[in-house]
Amino acid sequence: MVVTALCGLLAAAMSASAEGMWILWVEEPAGSDQWSPAHIPEPKFKVKEDCERDARAFNDLERIFAKMERADAHDVFSCLPDSVDPRPEAALIIDRLNPHQPKGK
Repeated sequence: MVVTALCGLLAAAMSASAEGMWILWVEEPAGSDQWSPAHIPEPKFKVKEDCERDARAFNDLERIFAKMERADAHDVFSCLPDSVDPRPEAALIIDRLNPHQPKGK
């Protein structure tokens, strides 16, 4: 019975760690495809909903500032799993690391 309980705990722990972290990214300026982790003390989150809540809050602030300036929002905040890197240069690095992947022409 103890072994079964330990196996259950181990499975739950492995499942939680497999989910990974979430990173709050910012595209500066919006539409530029220039991404970086958000400029906050800790842009990594254990829970997706926490990351998304902060992204919504920052996007709301961007809209408020843009409205005051009578302009479009300057930056866009998005949450992505830590296994995803939206930067174009990251795609180039991945292509070089995987020589068996067919190259687009």
